[in-house]
Amino acid sequence: MRLAIVADIHSNLEALERVLVQVRQEGVDAVLNLGDLVGYNANPSECLDLLQDETVWNLAGNHDLALFDPERAQHFNIIAYQALNWSREQLEPRHLQFLQGLPLIREAPGSFLACHGTPTSPDTYIAYHFQGKRVLKQLSRETRLRVCFFGHTHRRALWYRDIRGTVAVQEISQPKVLLSPDCHYLINPGSVGQPRDGNPEAAYAIFDDQELSIHFKSTPYDVAGAQQRILAAGLPPYLAERLARGV
Repeated sequence: MRLAIVADIHSNLEALERVLVQVRQEGVDAVLNLGDLVGYNANPSECLDLLQDETVWNLAGNHDLALFDPERAQHFNIIAYQALNWSREQLEPRHLQFLQGLPLIREAPGSFLACHGTPTSPDTYIAYHFQGKRVLKQLSRETRLRVCFFGHTHRRALWYRDIRGTVAVQEISQPKVLLSPDCHYLINPGSVGQPRDGNPEAAYAIFDDQELSIHFKSTPYDVAGAQQRILAAGLPPYLAERLARGV
């Protein structure tokens, strides 16, 4: 099976449309969406309409959950909080019902585990060595699955744990990486809707579970169009500015 792995779309319609065109041209079997469908950008309803497709497997992210959990939303910075409240006002009851039904994790027996932040919490980041080490240790002990996809940081990443228990970050020097059947992996495809790695292009990845490979990809999209929608909606201007810089 060939899967497109996407994450952190955050209501960016221009980026989502471009990525969906790309991955369908590449002939993937399905799209695995790691959550945070809403927030930050200006088209939550339109993005949700596109994502309600039988070939898209959606998970809930912390922004999606915060729509229904005021206590969780209180931990957001003020800009994220304002954007979340605006998103809630745009959504119809059918959109809210769809979001409320999203699972936190997805497991494909013999292939992969998927989550937003970590397998145990959509709010927790995997950004530092101790975080990656903890999750990989848990993965190796509690499941036979060797690949776990995650999002939340908005940065692509590839962590591994070898048969000796050594944990490290693998430098992504080439877009396509062949995975070892002897290692456990944590893989972040980057963000479709608000990249934070200095590259403003919409990021995603293609996973092939037969070849056992991950191919990191990105595609340019109409950033100016997304910025105009943000400003027209009256959302904080910084949300438009950051799209052009990929931060």
